[in-house]
Amino acid sequence: MYSLPSVAVLLLVLVLALVGCASAANFGSWQSGRATFYGTDAWSIHEGSCMFGYLDYRRATGWDVVAVSDAAHDYRGSCGKCKEVKCKNVNFRDGYGQWLDRAGVCYDESASVVVMVTDTCPCNYPNNYHSNKRWCCGDMYHLDLSIWAYEKRA
Repeated sequence: MYSLPSVAVLLLVLVLALVGCASAANFGSWQSGRATFYGTDAWSIHEGSCMFGYLDYRRATGWDVVAVSDAAHDYRGSCGKCKEVKCKNVNFRDGYGQWLDRAGVCYDESASVVVMVTDTCPCNYPNNYHSNKRWCCGDMYHLDLSIWAYEKRA
């Protein structure tokens, strides 16, 4: 069975139409997607394409941040918006035809984490072409969660 450690779960994503996670008006609907993680170097989350700079872990969503695929329908204008992410135990076939067994990866399917968009998961990224093409280019909705947010859900 083919498996990459950074692709663990099918996530359900609630797009909250919020700027800076300030209010809870205009909730979107849940949608299925896939998540990977980044930030294991403890610095790259502070260098996001939204240019927020250093993120204080004690403010707003802290280090619970996300990079949205630039191929996603909600990418444009996403900087600073928030998403609520849940993990769902499910097996599925991705858009490339690969069967992924994720039936037992979630600790608690009822729990969620709120993340703020601070970066882009670029579809065309020359230094990481194959990885980003595989995950960020639209075979299904994709979020690249900070390692801190990811570990709370998977």
